[in-house]
Amino acid sequence: MYASVWRALAQWACARLLAPHELHAGDLAAFLAEREASHGLTRRHAWRITRLVERVLLIYHQELGLPASQAVTQLLEQRPDIRYANASRFDELPDALSAHDAALLARHVARPTAPGEPWQDTRNRAAVALHLGAGLTPAEVRALRTKDLPLITPLAVHLAGVGAQPARHVPLPAWAGRSLHQWRDLRATLGIPGDQWLPSTRSSGKPWGKVSHHEGVKSVLAQAGLDAQRWSAYSLRHSFALHALHRRVPPPQIGQWLGVTEPDVLERYQRIRQEMVEEAAWLQETS
Repeated sequence: MYASVWRALAQWACARLLAPHELHAGDLAAFLAEREASHGLTRRHAWRITRLVERVLLIYHQELGLPASQAVTQLLEQRPDIRYANASRFDELPDALSAHDAALLARHVARPTAPGEPWQDTRNRAAVALHLGAGLTPAEVRALRTKDLPLITPLAVHLAGVGAQPARHVPLPAWAGRSLHQWRDLRATLGIPGDQWLPSTRSSGKPWGKVSHHEGVKSVLAQAGLDAQRWSAYSLRHSFALHALHRRVPPPQIGQWLGVTEPDVLERYQRIRQEMVEEAAWLQETS
């Protein structure tokens, strides 16, 4: 079936004098439209076709030394009905890093501070460690005080309760701990005043602003080789929840770490995890 689908796309592209590396989202959309008209294409089948095309193009581009194709990614951004064809409902699901990208980012975040590197880079990596390693929101990261991170073994973040929300105790993975230890040591060396854990300036230690924090997270993503336009601090929080599910952490525990109690929020993570499991199984089948 997969060979038949790829042969059909190849013939379609050749008839239009399109080489594989010249295929764009619009071309794939046109091919799917014709396929639907002639074969009664379902959304789930369309999703399988896009995954097949994505995998073949990945290998093709790698062999030619070309940047990875964005055709399928762009198509799926335009077609949520295909992108979420495996979901039980067609509503938007949290966008989260793959296990490969999360590991790549974690390695970058935990790397030693380079000589002469701007101090803000170490601070920014510490912020990303808290988003990806503990699932904290941007507001929670900016509000952290030095007392909230004792940085002892086992590593953990302590968040005081706010209003009706109870206090939280979130364990940290070792790679996040390394990043936070580096920032703690650098913070002490610089003699930054105040108890703001991630300050905006080294001279005053005043709180970090929203825009500067957002830009700092984006810079870390770009330095790690990830798409800084696509991902954000909230994407990292979603990734934390999703990968906790992969480790079979009970959903109530994940909800406690995230500070959420609404069942539908955790159910959305369950659904996207199921999609990733199905996709991984299908890629294994076709690789």
